[in-house]
Amino acid sequence: MDTGYYNGDLLRFRTLQAFQKYLGKIGDGKVDFYAYPISGSPERFHYDGHEKVVRREKDGRLFDNVEDFLCYAFQCDREGYSHTEYVDIKLIKYK
Repeated sequence: MDTGYYNGDLLRFRTLQAFQKYLGKIGDGKVDFYAYPISGSPERFHYDGHEKVVRREKDGRLFDNVEDFLCYAFQCDREGYSHTEYVDIKLIKYK
């Protein structure tokens, strides 16, 4: 299973494609969320479905397309291969 509830609060995405499909279902909506990597600290992000961009809250870094954000979240190498098994997401606000 690519995604599912984990600990009641978190969604776990095991592939970039599953996370991309989830964001695609938001349509033109907006969502604020925390991304929890396997190692490291969680980071807060804002996704704008109309603009199809993701912004990191801490410093305002803008990922101008979903693919760049997904590669960041999944710690991809230059060829686009993921270096993590999964990313957990906790939704904060859905608009």
